[in-house]
Amino acid sequence: MKRAALTCLLVLGSVAPAPALAQQDTTARIVGTVRSSVNGLPIAGVMVAVRGARVFGVSDSAGSFVLAGVHAGPQTVRILYRDSLSFDQEVKLKRGKTLTLSVLLDIDAVELTPIVVEARSLRAERTLAAFYDRKRWGFGRFYTLADLERRPSLSTRTLLGESGIMLSCRAWSCLPLALSGGRACALSVFLDGTRLPAEFLDDIRVDELAGVEVYKHSLDVPWEFRTGFGDGCGAIVMWSRR
Repeated sequence: MKRAALTCLLVLGSVAPAPALAQQDTTARIVGTVRSSVNGLPIAGVMVAVRGARVFGVSDSAGSFVLAGVHAGPQTVRILYRDSLSFDQEVKLKRGKTLTLSVLLDIDAVELTPIVVEARSLRAERTLAAFYDRKRWGFGRFYTLADLERRPSLSTRTLLGESGIMLSCRAWSCLPLALSGGRACALSVFLDGTRLPAEFLDDIRVDELAGVEVYKHSLDVPWEFRTGFGDGCGAIVMWSRR
């Protein structure tokens, strides 16, 4: 069996204490979900444990897990899935507080570099894990890894054309354009959360991508990918199979 890979998005819970008597409690809780990086669906049967402690949880049919009574302070969380995956991550727990862990798991062995980011930071929003959260909002058009793998020969130009994006090409570069208010404007382009010059878009291969988000209008663009206001332009956000 090929070794599976995963992406983790670590998000601190709200400042509200974990359950009753948390003010006197010296322990912490870990809660979270496990989802597929291919289609965003929940994955059951993934064990989440704290190394060196008899504390663990297994994701249910909704992908959810809970670990209670964990000692506060530095801990090592271990992710286990069948015989194909074992991944450790250092965390810091605060007494009486809850830490939320979002695990994005690829059970088809597409290589995705594990990343861990702090709560509610810009980097936290700019991850493939957040891709599936944005997909549920209903804004823009989304292509998951499963969508892209069903059409391996699809070109970037065809993919964007399906979403109503035109490519204006000159010499060796192409710009993605969308109509807004009777005029055409160039969309911003992001790869793995980093903005790229738009003319690099035509160099990106669809079979190297794990997900694509297309926002034709500026008001639909998530705040973390906005480059200005009132310009009427959208954004193309792509995630590689790292």
